[in-house]
Amino acid sequence: MRVYEILKEYQIQPRHLEKIGKVYKVFSRNNVFALKETEVTKGKNLFSIYPFLYHKGFYRFVPLYPAKNGQYMILRDQKLYYLMPWLGSESRPVETNHARKMFRELARLHLLTSQEMEMDQTNIEDHFERTSGQWNKEMQYLDSWIELCEQKWYMSPFEWEFVQYYHEFQKAYEYALRTLKIWKDTMLESKKIRTVLLHGKVSLDHFVFDDKGYGYFINFDESRIGSSYQDLLPFLSNTLSTYPMNGEDCMEWLNIYMKHYPLKETELLLMKSYLAHPGFMIRLLNRYQTRVAPNHELKYTKKIQQAYWKLKNIENIIMKLEMQTES
Repeated sequence: MRVYEILKEYQIQPRHLEKIGKVYKVFSRNNVFALKETEVTKGKNLFSIYPFLYHKGFYRFVPLYPAKNGQYMILRDQKLYYLMPWLGSESRPVETNHARKMFRELARLHLLTSQEMEMDQTNIEDHFERTSGQWNKEMQYLDSWIELCEQKWYMSPFEWEFVQYYHEFQKAYEYALRTLKIWKDTMLESKKIRTVLLHGKVSLDHFVFDDKGYGYFINFDESRIGSSYQDLLPFLSNTLSTYPMNGEDCMEWLNIYMKHYPLKETELLLMKSYLAHPGFMIRLLNRYQTRVAPNHELKYTKKIQQAYWKLKNIENIIMKLEMQTES
């Protein structure tokens, strides 16, 4: 078995293996390890990311073990493997406290790796024109959908739900575009942006704890240089994809993050614009049109209800952020 051959390179004799996704939980006589499999293209980043984090003074990540030849990664059949100590969910605190600690450390990661740079007028305007152009096309797509639905004598349950929600999604697009315009105007005055090292795949599963309760990031496979919102938005979007919620937890996490890494006005504007953008509705409409399953209508009627809940959850967070900005 390939895994046993790889573990020989680390001089480990496993007594038991458990495969969890792309990670092997390795039990040896005295220790428990995590052997991670990743794509070669993603693994290449790790060669530079870990030394970079050490240099910047950020140590809250699970270290890699070297193989007997001194290398930190083993190549087999176009896959890279690396070994870490196992820090598992049995040490995880309650979920809300888990997220608080994760957002604090994410802010520290961004703070320690932050760099300010100039962004010229052409790039600012290009970003605005490209993004607003795409969003306007999506709004036109929504408009074409509502016209088709309203022309029908009989609408399907999915289409009926869409008609009920259409104006709310339209308002979300209008807010996103309006905020993006304010971002552009503000950026043209400052012409400065900050880049950070992104974790790349922020989730509670990728922030683990040792037996003393200290939290550490794992899975930097998709780490890269970018803007801080690129780490924040995917996590928030996933969290808000649920039943209607008051958003207090999300706001607490964001405030913890911004206490340790205050966002500039332009960064907050861009984050609010992208958070408000309801592109998930366009993707849902496209999937609905390619329906094949016998119970497709029922499934997608539930999905559009869930999309509406997500929209309202996001709207709630946006309103709270706006109130904080005004106060």
